[in-house]
Amino acid sequence: MTDVKEVTPSQVAMPSADLRALLYRVAIVILSALLLFALLLRVMNYEMRKDEQLYVPPIALLDHHRLYEDFFYNHPPGSAWLFHWVGAIVGSDHLLFSGRLSVFLAWMLLLAAIGGITYSLTRSGLISWCVAAITVANDLFLTQTGMAATNNFLPLPFAFLGLGLFVLAVKERHPKPFLLAIAGFCLSLAAAFKISAVAFIPPVAIAAFLLPRACRFKDRLLRVVAPLAVGGLVGGMPILIPLVSAPQRFLAHVAQYHTGPHLQYWRIADAPGEEQALSLMAKLLLAQSIWFSATCAVVISVLVALLLTALQAPDDGVRARLSRIVNGPLLVVAGAFVCSAAMSLLPTPSFPQYFAPPLICLPLGLALLFGSLAPETRTRFQPVFVAATMVVLAIEAPRLAQYIGTAVRADRWTVTRVHEAGVAISQRIAVARAQGKVATLSPIYPLEGHLEVYPELATGPFAYRTADFTEPALAAWYRMTSPGRITAMFEADPPAALLLGFDEVLERPMLDYARRNGYLPSTDLGFKDRYGSPVLYLKPSPQ
Repeated sequence: MTDVKEVTPSQVAMPSADLRALLYRVAIVILSALLLFALLLRVMNYEMRKDEQLYVPPIALLDHHRLYEDFFYNHPPGSAWLFHWVGAIVGSDHLLFSGRLSVFLAWMLLLAAIGGITYSLTRSGLISWCVAAITVANDLFLTQTGMAATNNFLPLPFAFLGLGLFVLAVKERHPKPFLLAIAGFCLSLAAAFKISAVAFIPPVAIAAFLLPRACRFKDRLLRVVAPLAVGGLVGGMPILIPLVSAPQRFLAHVAQYHTGPHLQYWRIADAPGEEQALSLMAKLLLAQSIWFSATCAVVISVLVALLLTALQAPDDGVRARLSRIVNGPLLVVAGAFVCSAAMSLLPTPSFPQYFAPPLICLPLGLALLFGSLAPETRTRFQPVFVAATMVVLAIEAPRLAQYIGTAVRADRWTVTRVHEAGVAISQRIAVARAQGKVATLSPIYPLEGHLEVYPELATGPFAYRTADFTEPALAAWYRMTSPGRITAMFEADPPAALLLGFDEVLERPMLDYARRNGYLPSTDLGFKDRYGSPVLYLKPSPQ
């Protein structure tokens, strides 16, 4: 009779190591899918913001109008063209949907970049997933900064890619020119979406002359500086083309507007609900509330723990440990953090979204510090990383799950409701047989309904509200009107309708015109947003 090996109950109950690994992978895949789906629902359901009245209209306007010349746009051209191209590729006439989809694609690019670069630095799939998950759960990114169809989130994936690829390219003894060219391209492209992204360029440009340390200076010029510069030149074309072709017009929109009329407006404006900071102390307090929020505090704690753990390695002296940990790549990331943090404090006024760029340095810092640990130390530190990730996800779970109930009701999504509102306005105007443009400071609604708007008001209230503070020489470069001149514009080209109810002060001249000329109010439009309940004033039928 053959001997039968006795099997203990614990051996029966415990799955094999391979099975456990498989279960972990399945759990991570399921959790990742849930996080991405929750992120998509949040982007599509986030309540529309006033800034989107500037960024979304070019999706429709660029079919027949020229940026900066035919309508006002006070930012680099990257976001306008990206939203327009995504809308054209998708083939959707839902303008807000196209803009929000572009933001979600930017999220996908950022998470893929974080996963890939972190894995290259750590060789750990688990740590790469944790770093990406921590980024998803950043509370600033889950509000207007990363949800609305603006240019606030769009530069972040490219800035991270540029910074991360540069680190990978100079980390070893021999630089990688191809990666450096892509890094330069990404860093310049980030600035084509938002000028503040130039903050990431100086530390990388300086480091290009110093890293890798083992290379001769001549080799650095040829294999680091040159490809980085060539890539940067190509990536900067979206800015260089309008800057060279019409420098005064471009600078008037992108630079002079923010340092002139925009600043003057906010110094005297009383805008309820806005979180602007005008003084340096107010900016510092706003920065503190963002950079040291609950989720960021957890990440910073992990960073400090990693640094302390690395410094306690028993294998060499203190000086050798510092040299290994605080190396060139980590100093580049630290320099990028300092430069982008300083840039966040420069604009006046400052808003929460301005403080987002430094946060993309945190994932790279985590990856570099974890990668500097000895293999056995990494294994011991992994539970700390996982625990921190679970804490951050638990903190942000209510926000991430906020719109799960709309998963099977796309008709309730904000992007759908905004489009349907535009269609309803178009139908109401068609029934009234009114001819002409729609006058409003919220142009997304009529544009969603394929209606024509005034070029002077095509990108919302931003040029209109600062017109009285704009010097004539600067105003000559803008297609705009003002509260004092809008009546004359209407008399020369009477509107078919006026969509009002979003800003009592700015809309007062428009409301006075509608009442004086017998426009018929219609209040039952079936929608409203966070800025008010709209009223459509229809042109009376000719007698």
